[in-house]
Amino acid sequence: MTARSEIRRIGAALEDRQFRYFLTGSFLSNVGSWMQSVAQAWLMLEISNSAFYLGLDGFANTIPISIFAFWGGVIADRVNRRRLLINTQWFMLFLAIGLGALAQFKLVRVWHILLFSFCTGLTQAIAWPVYQAVMGNIVERRHLSNAIALNSMQFNLARTLGPLIGALGLKWFGTAGCFYANGISFLAVIFAVNQIVIPVSATPAPPPKGMLHSLHEGLRYMFESRALFWLLLLLAATSILGVPMVTLLPVFARDILKIGAPGFGLLVGSLGAGAVLGAFTVAYLGDFRSKGRFVLTAVFLFVIGMLGFCYSRKAVLSMTCLFITGFSMVGFASVINTLVQSAVPDHLRGRAVSIFVFSFGGCMPLGNLLAGTLAKNLGAPQALILQATALGLFTLFIFVAHPEVRSLT
Repeated sequence: MTARSEIRRIGAALEDRQFRYFLTGSFLSNVGSWMQSVAQAWLMLEISNSAFYLGLDGFANTIPISIFAFWGGVIADRVNRRRLLINTQWFMLFLAIGLGALAQFKLVRVWHILLFSFCTGLTQAIAWPVYQAVMGNIVERRHLSNAIALNSMQFNLARTLGPLIGALGLKWFGTAGCFYANGISFLAVIFAVNQIVIPVSATPAPPPKGMLHSLHEGLRYMFESRALFWLLLLLAATSILGVPMVTLLPVFARDILKIGAPGFGLLVGSLGAGAVLGAFTVAYLGDFRSKGRFVLTAVFLFVIGMLGFCYSRKAVLSMTCLFITGFSMVGFASVINTLVQSAVPDHLRGRAVSIFVFSFGGCMPLGNLLAGTLAKNLGAPQALILQATALGLFTLFIFVAHPEVRSLT
């Protein structure tokens, strides 16, 4: 196979002009969001001087996804997805500008940050299922796995660049400047979505029965497969026990590794760099076999990276471990997303994606609150060691007791 054909294989979904617009706009917006994430975490730590409040901020941002993600999927299957996606982006733009103004005029308080995190999370609970459903509408089904991997790649490339730019932004123009930059970045995805056309056949018509029936229909369809049920349960476990590690990174940067705000940006950037390589790998593999075994292996690798990070007291080693966790996290999340979307017809796509979003993002509030509470009482490294061990044992249980997960293709 020639180098040219290898490149075409990795970027197969990019042959579609609409998807190129969609991916580029999303990337620019995500860079802004990660800039704000770094600035907001650092601002919260400066104001509160508490690991608990870092966890509480993560809880406030993700609890709406726990409560409303399913309803976001139901709405995505009942309304014009394109219009709804644009409206959610405008709302998050105004939220970012508002928080920036409070920071600029020295009026920001802990409760302001928590409130803005909650409102952003509420909007994301609707936007994420709609975003994934729109992507499924504009990409050919044979390129769906590749499109999901490329989307993960852009997200995590933004995760790499955004924190680095955010760390520089904190130094050059402060937290308010990072918030303003995030607000402006939403214009990119708004412009991109305005350029795409969703086929009339893919625009969902409101079902004849109510929203509760629609929700029940989607849940029943997804959980009829025992293998997918355990896979989504494993994804939820990683969200509770593993992913909230990111919430405590400012504590590691300031108090344990003592590398300050620029070092914090490097830690988050290392996680994102690993995630980019993980997404690149999945995009290259395409529609490969033994996806279930791949997911379980990737989760075990995630646990190893997490434990290494907890024990490390050297910045370079910590960055290496975060690179490994980022690589494995995107690997298993992308493949699970592909398995979920491939299993459903289009009229159920929003609800199916909302279950994935709930498992991955909706379970984070409990994880963030757990991580913050354990870190307050045991210390950040000890808290994450305990959580990583529990996640490893649960993954081992699924590997041994549920061979149907290993056999997923």
